[in-house]
Amino acid sequence: MNRKLEVPIGSIKLAEGLAVEDNWFAVQALDDATLAIGEPAYHQENWSYLISDRDESLLFDTGAGRRPIAPLVFRHAKATVQAFPSHMHFDHLGGINQFDSIIVADLEILRNCEQDGVLTPTTEMHLGHYETVDIPSFRVGHWAAPGETITIGARGLEVLHTPGHSPDSVSLWEPEKNRLYAADFVYRGPLYAQTPGASLKDYLKTCILLLERLPEEVEIVCAHGGTDADGAHEMPVLGYADLAALADVLDRLLAQGSPREGETRVNDHMSLMHSLECFAA
Repeated sequence: MNRKLEVPIGSIKLAEGLAVEDNWFAVQALDDATLAIGEPAYHQENWSYLISDRDESLLFDTGAGRRPIAPLVFRHAKATVQAFPSHMHFDHLGGINQFDSIIVADLEILRNCEQDGVLTPTTEMHLGHYETVDIPSFRVGHWAAPGETITIGARGLEVLHTPGHSPDSVSLWEPEKNRLYAADFVYRGPLYAQTPGASLKDYLKTCILLLERLPEEVEIVCAHGGTDADGAHEMPVLGYADLAALADVLDRLLAQGSPREGETRVNDHMSLMHSLECFAA
């Protein structure tokens, strides 16, 4: 583990409503059956979401793997726990092998990584070599197709294919709570469209589909956090206007006809990092 990528949890200022567990995770309830689980001491500030109802729970993303996430999850979860990674980047698969029941998006790119029921992401999909993280292999319990509704107790979560950041990215849409679990598609800070497989055309197409599908009052919870105006780490929440602003920037970049590397400001709390390759993908 590279200690330079993390800081002591005790030195971190947390926003009101966040509590520390296991001397690493920051947790906050979105409602009485949904728990946001953050890692503010890790430089990528990952957030995972534990969604529960009746005797079932779903963990959307499994943390960065800097500390075991399962003990916390099983303290708060119901009897049955399933894990569902939003995509195969290493910082979302960190705790994947701590869970026996795993859901994976039914996409061709992921099916091609499976053999005899066991999925092993490619190096390009995982990117763990950037932080000396080994690629995991894990058994898939259920392949969830885009458009499928996963039932957790009485809660319904629709699987949405949301490529842009990566071709295998998915988000979860919960109409009853008016909430989109966006994972890495959109979040505060620099959005990564400069990684292998990222595509500005896919980013824009997904943005347009979401803007057409989601209500303007949607609550968007994200997989990476940041700090508030006082420098306190907070649970990452965005809204419809952030999607619209991102779509405008993507449209302008693609219309220019002159691909360039760099970082483009989206609004006062979000920017887009882009490579030459992401214009052509």
